[in-house]
Amino acid sequence: MSSPLAAEAAHPEGLRAVMRRHAAGVAVITTRDGGPVGFCATSLASVSLEPPTVSFGVALGSTSGRAWRGAAHGIVHLLRSDQAAVASAFAVSGPEKFAGPVGWRWGPGGLPLLDGVLAWMLVSTRTRLVVGDHLLVVADVRETAVEPGGGPLVHHDGRFLTPDQGSTRPARMA
Repeated sequence: MSSPLAAEAAHPEGLRAVMRRHAAGVAVITTRDGGPVGFCATSLASVSLEPPTVSFGVALGSTSGRAWRGAAHGIVHLLRSDQAAVASAFAVSGPEKFAGPVGWRWGPGGLPLLDGVLAWMLVSTRTRLVVGDHLLVVADVRETAVEPGGGPLVHHDGRFLTPDQGSTRPARMA
């Protein structure tokens, strides 16, 4: 028999510790707010198939959070297992996100489209809800593309993982 887990009152660090145990696919979500804006997310969820709908959370105080308060459209990119450097670039704040290891171009709707991703979805905002320090965005999927081959990049226990290679590098997710 295993011993029961020690319980404690919920607090931010406790939630962070629990969520580190949850493996999640890594997405980069972009929009346009004057120039290109984007962030790394593990909060992406499928909400509905009819109509096709997804949701994601973004920190309210971030550049992306401010952009998504009014963004009508964006692109959700699912990263490939070899794109940990791209995830790391978008996991931190700053204007350098669209430089360095990140290849991109202006895509559908004049939005930033990352190169070489596993799949992407053009989305339009359905609703927004402020929840604590994050903005929950529910968005309708308007267009999709899936690239052949490759596996997903996964985030678990503070690291980016690849299904075939194990841990790649520590990651600080907002």
